[in-house]
Amino acid sequence: MMIATAAAAAVGLTVFEGPTPQAQGRAGADPVRAAAVPLVPGEVLPADLVDFIEQPGRYGLGTEPRGSRYAIVQGHLVRVDADTMELQSVLRKDSVAYDRPPARP
Repeated sequence: MMIATAAAAAVGLTVFEGPTPQAQGRAGADPVRAAAVPLVPGEVLPADLVDFIEQPGRYGLGTEPRGSRYAIVQGHLVRVDADTMELQSVLRKDSVAYDRPPARP
């Protein structure tokens, strides 16, 4: 009985230990990123809104077409001209940037 109690306590500590999740976005979220910019192909995007994708396979994508990069912008998977930051196309919405380093506290 004592072993079972100790094991349950260890599992409980493992589950509840660590930082609590943020209910509304990342801690210290950038207010510029919070402002929605309409995603219209042909428009030039502010560089600070674009999270370029380094591993397209994680998103079910193949090699990037010549002259463009895949990126996440405001939760949308898009193609962007990396030199001019011109939005080339919106591929899908509700995407998360897996490649982005974790936010610093």
